[in-house]
Amino acid sequence: MKKKWSHAIFRVEIRKWGRIMLVNLILVLLSGVSLYAQNESSRQQRITAKYQNKTILEVLEDLKAKTGYTFVHKQNDISSEVKITETFTNATLDDVLKKVLTAHGYDYSIEGKVIVVKKKPKIQESLARDIITVKGRVVDEKGNPMPGVSVVINQTSRGVATDNKGNYDILVRADDVLKFSFIGYRDATVPVEGKTVLNVTLEPTEEALEEVTVVAYGEQKRESVVGAVTTVNVSSLKTSNSDLTASFVGRIPGMIGYLKGGMPGALREEEMQTQFSIRGITSFGNNANTAPLILLDGVEVSVLDLSRIDPEDIDSFSVLKDASATAMYGARGANGVILVSTKKGAEGSVYTAFRYEAIASMPTKKIDVVDPITYMRAYNEALQTRDPLAQPKYTAERINNTGSDRFPSWVYPANDWYKLLFKNTAINHHLGLSVRGGTKIMQYYASLSHNYDEGMLKTDRLNSFDVNIRNNTTALRINLNIDMTPSAKLVLNSNSTLDAYRGPLSSVQGAYSLAFNANPVDYAAVYPADATYGFPHIRFGYETKNSNNPYASIQAGYLERSRFATVNRVEYIQNWGAILKGLETRANVSLYKEAYYSTPFQTTPYQYRLADYNHQTVEHTLDHLTEGDKNLKVDPNGKVTEGETQVAGEFRVFYNGNWGDHTVSYTGLFNLSQRTTSTGRTLFSAIKNRNMGLSMRLSYGYKERYYLEGSFGYNGSERFAKHNRFGFFPSIGFSYMLSKEPFIANATGHWLSFLKVRASYGKVGNDGIGDAVTDNYTQNVGRYIYLENVGINSQDQYVIYSYANPTIQWEIAEQTNLGLEVTLFKGLLDFTVDFYEEIRHNILSSRTIVPASMGLGLYPFDNVGKVRSRGMDFSGKIQHAFSNDFWFILNGTATYNKSVFKEIEEAADKPEWQGKVGHDISQVVGYIAEGLFQSQEEIDRSPIQSGNYMPGDIRYRDVNGDGKISIDDAVHIGYPTEPRFVYGFNGTISYKRFEFNFAFQGASKRSLFIEPSSLSPFVNDRALLSAIWEDHWTPENMKANPLWPRLSTSSIITHNMEEARIGQETLRASTYFMREVKFLRCQSLELAYNLPTRWVEKIGLQRLKPYIRVNNPFLISDFDLWDVELGSSGFNYPIQRTYSVGINLSF
Repeated sequence: MKKKWSHAIFRVEIRKWGRIMLVNLILVLLSGVSLYAQNESSRQQRITAKYQNKTILEVLEDLKAKTGYTFVHKQNDISSEVKITETFTNATLDDVLKKVLTAHGYDYSIEGKVIVVKKKPKIQESLARDIITVKGRVVDEKGNPMPGVSVVINQTSRGVATDNKGNYDILVRADDVLKFSFIGYRDATVPVEGKTVLNVTLEPTEEALEEVTVVAYGEQKRESVVGAVTTVNVSSLKTSNSDLTASFVGRIPGMIGYLKGGMPGALREEEMQTQFSIRGITSFGNNANTAPLILLDGVEVSVLDLSRIDPEDIDSFSVLKDASATAMYGARGANGVILVSTKKGAEGSVYTAFRYEAIASMPTKKIDVVDPITYMRAYNEALQTRDPLAQPKYTAERINNTGSDRFPSWVYPANDWYKLLFKNTAINHHLGLSVRGGTKIMQYYASLSHNYDEGMLKTDRLNSFDVNIRNNTTALRINLNIDMTPSAKLVLNSNSTLDAYRGPLSSVQGAYSLAFNANPVDYAAVYPADATYGFPHIRFGYETKNSNNPYASIQAGYLERSRFATVNRVEYIQNWGAILKGLETRANVSLYKEAYYSTPFQTTPYQYRLADYNHQTVEHTLDHLTEGDKNLKVDPNGKVTEGETQVAGEFRVFYNGNWGDHTVSYTGLFNLSQRTTSTGRTLFSAIKNRNMGLSMRLSYGYKERYYLEGSFGYNGSERFAKHNRFGFFPSIGFSYMLSKEPFIANATGHWLSFLKVRASYGKVGNDGIGDAVTDNYTQNVGRYIYLENVGINSQDQYVIYSYANPTIQWEIAEQTNLGLEVTLFKGLLDFTVDFYEEIRHNILSSRTIVPASMGLGLYPFDNVGKVRSRGMDFSGKIQHAFSNDFWFILNGTATYNKSVFKEIEEAADKPEWQGKVGHDISQVVGYIAEGLFQSQEEIDRSPIQSGNYMPGDIRYRDVNGDGKISIDDAVHIGYPTEPRFVYGFNGTISYKRFEFNFAFQGASKRSLFIEPSSLSPFVNDRALLSAIWEDHWTPENMKANPLWPRLSTSSIITHNMEEARIGQETLRASTYFMREVKFLRCQSLELAYNLPTRWVEKIGLQRLKPYIRVNNPFLISDFDLWDVELGSSGFNYPIQRTYSVGINLSF
């Protein structure tokens, strides 16, 4: 190898030496890693098998088939009388051989692909005959003593049980083997080998781990959980999207939301392309806090940090939904809690995993507009259908010349703005590396991931900089568990993410609107140089200075942004089992820091108009409309620097005790935190935010069937006056394990595996009311609600943004939950259903009904209303194995939520049909459209409407019968604008080494309102949707309800002012442009193949799994203007369909 490389080095040129040396270094490193992996792989082969009363020879034969190893031994050396009954799950080859061979008096050695088995040399007769006393202590995985553990001499019935402190002593021979066993834990087989002290740690079985649910500040067995807690299967969240939250809806029961777009590189929460909440939104306050509390390894983080978590790093993911589950978090958990725990280290050899995925991304649906020639003909029709005497804007000659090969394309432009602005495909790359291992003293888990995502924008070839979106996200995670003593442990968690973004200076959140709001024929995107303006620069085309050229907007500059976030936590755990069994204390301190930077680099576009084109000489002349500047400059006023630092500490006390049929569990918590932000520009906003809280939980169980739990959170908020500052939020819950009742178990035990009912009630508080500008009145309540909020405007004048109100109290949510959990036929069918009600009192919002005669210039804030939310969430699973090689799992979820006003202050002179009580809090009040006017006679006998309307325009219902259409005729229309019903199903089908995964998600009972003034063709250079052209009213097409009324070159509100969305309390719409958001989306399809172990081991690996995946391949919906999930925001950056190829490997 060295000789070959040395010859190659001499053959290359001197300037390539450095490159070759680098390649050599990389190959040497890889060779070393490969050699190490090969040496280790022999002992790290992962095996899953179940043996029932098998001889050692039968087990070895099976292992030979599974691993490819050959076993060599002397004839008759291995006894056929020893029977093996063991279950192995993802065990290493060493682990299996120790239990099969070592535990039964055999030694083995691995030489290449051959395993040599020998009888252990006989211990000296004197030693073998010696009877010794072995003492020791048995503890669980957390270091707690385990009473009642069976300690038996292997292959005999002689044994003892551990006492209440986990201690034991037993008389054995020096060459005996002890077997330790306890229900719910893996058996441990330990050779005595003459030792007199053997301390053992038992690990829970996989089945026992599945029965554990992560709850607030702890874990509980599934049967004892009284609150509504969903444990999410992390593998169902894996996707090609860099945003983890894009997978939530349809896969987590109780999670309601939708996609808002597909733009990569969200570095601020308002830029995120997902919207979700737990069990819907029940507060209508201005900018009310409706987001759930998110805890990553016990540290509060933002939804942005949640979106960046790599699913491969997640160990457990739980969603807490009712008051009983969230009460320990007090006011922080008012809107539900998401708990994410990342993977921990494990004792044993190093286990390394690597993944890579290449992704091709494209829009799920494009906006379809008419071609330029049709556009001009339609414009002329729109002009003349309103005024038959009007002169057409576009002549027949102009129409015929447009797009003709006889002329340069820029003379008679035919702009396809979508093609000019956007690429068909973007290529992204995602990769990750993780390492896991440790010793008895220290266990570690570390991971490094990198996501590269780009947008679909094109850069002009003459531009000196790239304007496409490019975002690089790098994440580093390190978790350490250090067992300092048998009863003391130190846990360190550190995670950091860095986003480096570069994209266009102009916002492309509404990417498709840029292309839609541009004239396709009046000017070219760019012009070539003429005789005067020939110096190197881009000559952007305009008709006037005020024309809209989206290509120029995109190419005008770029934005460099970065976001850095780090989450660090140190926790000390002390087990006091030696003093009081089950007692444990924990203390931790955490640091969360976030920083955001943005720097704009900009140019000034040169604006030109085509003044003349000589058909004989083919020369042209440009008019210079506006002077530009092609040199990049930084706008110092546009630079943004923001940051936030949060320091928090907690002290917890845990106690778990049991005696006889009784069990008791107690958790006490004291926490405090301090948050500092760099955005503070006033005295109040610059003061540090400090919070303290006290929480407790007490649980009682009887006969493992009846469970009662009470908890509370006691919190203070600086936002209220002193006498309203502290809130007490209690909860109580009960669960009943019916399947453990003897009379039920005896009758149904063969088919009913698990049956539990539970109920809970509690209160939670919320102080999260508008910290930002609200509605149309730019009213800001500031940090302290009870104080007057005074600021200084841009003219250095003092301005009152809100009045003082010391009577404001906590917003209180009373939550009731009833749950049923059922498992049938030993796990074949499993489902959970919860019915809930939440009544939210004292909702904080502005009082908009205060009469102007009172002389108040602002609407005061107060506790003004009550909302009731009722719903159901369901999750179910069906799984069945037809054989070891063929099995399937099908999961399904469904969530229904309806939130209605119960009390609210409303104007006394409002018509009763506009009253909000009893209606959804996000339901729109608008006009009922009754089709289109078909004739002037119909107009003459109809109520009077606003606007310059004629046959072909919209007709509205006169609800109050006063002969005119006014704001009093508006009623509640449609469904709410938040989805009322969401559902999803996903599953896995496995056959031999193939795996097929699929996921679907749907929604209904949500209304979208097409914004007609934004779709009005021709207005402000706007394009014409193909759907409007194909289905609009004309004297020849007098349909009652076409997609669009009679065409016009003016906005639709000129003819139907009722479509202007004008209203005092809320914007008015109409049923004419109302549609239901009802769809079923295929979220993902994936096919994977697990390569045979014998192939993988030849290259030094343990596992190799390539796969192909497509996300969002198709959507079933009767709405086809745009992707219906976008709702009313159809011109946002489009939701993306992705095709990906990836590989997962481990060694």
